[in-house]
Amino acid sequence: MKQSLEGNPKSPLSNYRLVFKGAAPSYQTEAVLLNGKMGYRSTVQAEEDPLVIGIGDASSRKEAERLAALSAIYQLHAHGLLEDPLRKKHSAPEPSTLTSSGPPTISDGSAVTYEQARQFMDYYCRRYGFGKPDLTYNETSQGPRGRTKAWEAVLNVGGRRIGIGAGASKKVAQTACYLDVTQYLESCDPELWKSFLQAASKGKDLGLAPRVQFQMSDILEEDIRDLCNDIRNSTLYQNRPKSVAPASHAPAASDKLWERRAVSPEYLAVKSERLLLHKERYDLNPQMETMRNTRKALPVYSCAEDALAHIRENEVTICMAATGSGKTTQIPQLILDEYIRRGEGAMCNIICTQPRRLAAISVATRVAKERNEVVGKGSIGYSVRFDYNPPEEHGSVMFCTTGVFLKRMQTALSVDGVSGSGTLDDVTHVLVDEVHERDVDTDLLLVVLKRLLADRKARGKPLKVVLMSATINPILFQTYFADTDGKEAGVVDIPGRSFPVDKHFMDDFVPALASNPSNRWVFQEDSVMKYVRQELGASALPGPAGRQVPSSGPESDRLGDSDLELPYPLIALAISHVLQKTSDGHVLVFLPGWDEIMAVNRILQDRPLGLPFKDSSKFSIHLLHSTIPVAEQQVIFDPPPEGVRRIILSTNIAETSVTIPDVVYVIDAGKIKEQRYDPQRHMSSLVSAWVGSSNLNQRAGRAGRHRSGEYFGIMSRRRADELPPHQTVEMKRVDLTNVVMHVKALNFPGMSVEEVLASAIEPPAAERVSAAMNDLQMVGAIDEHQTLTSLGRVLLQLPVDVQVGRLVLFGCFFRCLDQALTIAALISNRDPFVSPMHLKQEASQVKNSWTPQEFRSDTLAALQAYNAWWAMQSRGEYVSANRFLSDNFLSKSTLLLVDKIKGHILSALKNCGVLEVSAGGRAEYQARGRGLFVPHELNENGESLPLLAALIAVASQPNFAIRTGEKTYRTQMDKATFIHPSSVNHRKREIRDDSPMVEKQIIAFAEKRQNISVAGANINAQMSLMTTTRLDPMTYVLFGAYRIEVTERGLECDDWLPIVGNIYALDDLQRLKTMLEGCMARVYEGIVNKRRQTRAPTPVAPREEEESGDEEPSDTKDHSLSSLEVKQLDLLTRDIVRILNRNPNGLPIVRHV
Repeated sequence: MKQSLEGNPKSPLSNYRLVFKGAAPSYQTEAVLLNGKMGYRSTVQAEEDPLVIGIGDASSRKEAERLAALSAIYQLHAHGLLEDPLRKKHSAPEPSTLTSSGPPTISDGSAVTYEQARQFMDYYCRRYGFGKPDLTYNETSQGPRGRTKAWEAVLNVGGRRIGIGAGASKKVAQTACYLDVTQYLESCDPELWKSFLQAASKGKDLGLAPRVQFQMSDILEEDIRDLCNDIRNSTLYQNRPKSVAPASHAPAASDKLWERRAVSPEYLAVKSERLLLHKERYDLNPQMETMRNTRKALPVYSCAEDALAHIRENEVTICMAATGSGKTTQIPQLILDEYIRRGEGAMCNIICTQPRRLAAISVATRVAKERNEVVGKGSIGYSVRFDYNPPEEHGSVMFCTTGVFLKRMQTALSVDGVSGSGTLDDVTHVLVDEVHERDVDTDLLLVVLKRLLADRKARGKPLKVVLMSATINPILFQTYFADTDGKEAGVVDIPGRSFPVDKHFMDDFVPALASNPSNRWVFQEDSVMKYVRQELGASALPGPAGRQVPSSGPESDRLGDSDLELPYPLIALAISHVLQKTSDGHVLVFLPGWDEIMAVNRILQDRPLGLPFKDSSKFSIHLLHSTIPVAEQQVIFDPPPEGVRRIILSTNIAETSVTIPDVVYVIDAGKIKEQRYDPQRHMSSLVSAWVGSSNLNQRAGRAGRHRSGEYFGIMSRRRADELPPHQTVEMKRVDLTNVVMHVKALNFPGMSVEEVLASAIEPPAAERVSAAMNDLQMVGAIDEHQTLTSLGRVLLQLPVDVQVGRLVLFGCFFRCLDQALTIAALISNRDPFVSPMHLKQEASQVKNSWTPQEFRSDTLAALQAYNAWWAMQSRGEYVSANRFLSDNFLSKSTLLLVDKIKGHILSALKNCGVLEVSAGGRAEYQARGRGLFVPHELNENGESLPLLAALIAVASQPNFAIRTGEKTYRTQMDKATFIHPSSVNHRKREIRDDSPMVEKQIIAFAEKRQNISVAGANINAQMSLMTTTRLDPMTYVLFGAYRIEVTERGLECDDWLPIVGNIYALDDLQRLKTMLEGCMARVYEGIVNKRRQTRAPTPVAPREEEESGDEEPSDTKDHSLSSLEVKQLDLLTRDIVRILNRNPNGLPIVRHV
């Protein structure tokens, strides 16, 4: 191209428009944000056929217009219109349905544009319940001897051809086709056109987010159009289900971990004799005499006969057992031993649920030790998420988390209350421990147990249920488990054996600490000053600080409830105070979460507190948190070296069930972090809430398990007296999406999800259930009839949330499975990057260095850091790996858990048949050590950053935002949010102005979060977007958007985000998305219906393209995937990856993770 055209592009563009269009070009310029600063975007249309639109971004209006003109000139040059303009001016009219007199008109004489026609067709299909319009192209010949190539476009709706258009190019034929159909439909029903115009004029643009500009090269556009044509002709797409299959009452695929082999009565008799012999030897074993006496000294033994009699004679027993009674460890053993003594030991199979993994494992370990057994090699075992060590079959106690037991129940309930596969029929007792905690799994378990009790009673196989707690409200549970005659469930009271605990609050010990000059620095800390003022009043502070503000403590009518930062220095000082004034005994400290644990830990080790906490010969600091590997947590149950005192920093994981030896002192922050979910706004609020008085008493009781102890509450005595009895139950405050999935899987006969949850002991609000159903429909797990889809059935077999499950499935089909597994595990856990308070800036810089610049992402930064660490860890280079963790501010416990979770998800994918249909069915997976590893064939695209960003978009739905200001982002529900400072996409870490990279304006985020107090003192607190990833519009439309509507200027996604620009390319993109979803629906149906994995074919929906006639009925065909369909799935995903790996100009990009 001539350099003169590049130097002054506006002049040649103006000449071109004047010659061929009779008018000068019109520049549309608007103010926009460019790299976080105000600038201008100018758009100019140079040609209609082919469509040529130039766009320019610059800091000044004039420069933006120049760049827009230059963009248009480049495109005209690419089409050859600048070199041979006469070809355009004198070319023969292209064959089409357009009239020579101008654009087509309708019955009232008004003209119709292509933009209106495509929008009208989308409206027509939505109004009458058709799928998206489907366009096919056929190459034809025109002119003398057929030497001129032309195209014919055919529009299909609902499987019927309704329009046709012809032209010299596909675009011209497409335009003619849409106009032809619009004219025809309007002539048939003029009122339909009027209703369309009325709907389009309602101002839907009001309240929409800023428009996102979208452009695509002709090369890439043609690739997408060709791919759509290939998909349309594939068997995979043609076999797609028309709608989701009707509800299936077939049992879910049974979990092999829980299956028991059918055995004969003779075997059970022999096993019972063996158990009895073992029991007799145990009773006579002199080495176990001390253990036997210790057990018999527990208070529960004084009521053993009464408790066992009540359990024998009643379906439900409520066991009120005080702290230290031994209920958790002894009641399961008492029941089992009673059966053994009767010679029926093999008939007794007990499930004992625990609210937490650590409790289930530690209790199982303790009980096995008491019975002189090894966990998993006798009558005692456990099953928790990502860890399974079962007992020997028949005559056993299985300790498990509530969620794991619910998973087992999914295989046991089916139509008409008949047990699906007998997997629960041999269970004789279900013990629900710590039932007062009322987490969402426990409340759902109680609903299921009521149904199971009725089912087992009707079939003559009675089940015994025991609810155990130290702080239960018995009336609520007695009423809930009343029998058919209205008789309430009975209660058994068991006394405790706890020593007296002296309770101290800030009123008792803070004044003395504040008066000590060596502690002055603590009370000069801002967080401590504010906290003391809130709880005790300003007068409690030493020196001038106590006279700065009026008292707001006990003299006030009510206590303040600001969401203040916990006084970490004061908590650390309280620990030092307790250890200095005593000579032995360990200290247990209750803190709300991981950040608080780490903050106190750092102060203990780095600040002057009067004791050498770094001296391992005197002190040992232990952290208890759900993300820490169980092996590390189990250390606290072993005796420490002589002379070493322990400080255990813990969440509420140590509040119940777990008894840590020699804990004599408890320091309690009195706070808990509660997730509260607003289903309407898809927002999680991390609420800082005070614990209930029952929780406070439980925590204090931890100090009196072995001898007299002391409790130190980091609150005023008045605050303690005003605490509510209990916390808000989870069922009323968390996201119910997973709960609804559990209910659908449990398949309550004749009951809707709403009815099942309405029967909970304290039901959630109806709108919360409805919102969860809508979210699951958006994901595709249920259909519009609230029926579980094939995708939903597959997702139920994966040990992750539904959104993360879709990410893993796509990762498998798109051949980047290892990376997808890592991303899934990272999303399911806390951020592996840690940020020490005194090194926040350095930690932030390190995290920022790991993110790919083209797709800036917290998740991809963590992925790349994990991959680098694992490369050393997997080779056994442990010293280098540990040094790497330290240098990069990474948590070893989190990364180890990520590796473990990956293995469990991979195993689940294998078990449910997903691996078999991936990579064209050619992937060879095999065991490595104790687990599987990802075959190379399933990770060939692991280095594609655009694909990984697409997977994150799949898992983020509907959490997307668009930039609207220098700091602000608009989401679907919120006009102003901010990126959290911890994110690599925070404005402080954006791409520099001099960088050639253009910052993407769409972001995906994991959650919205507000830090507010339970009283709502900071209800207008800033809303932050957590764990963000930048996306391009193509990735968002293909993998992130849920509902897409056609508008005159482009697409409108999910009723809030308009994508405008090249409407032909946007239509092709939308068509590709629809076809991809149809193919995926067929894949999930095929997986579910694979005959060798199900006992009977699952009912299926009719085929989308199935005609009436002599075909075999759909519900009798084999609807598992054929080998051809498996290959076509692989080809489809390969082509989509190829498209993703091209930039908007159609050029391939080489990227590495």
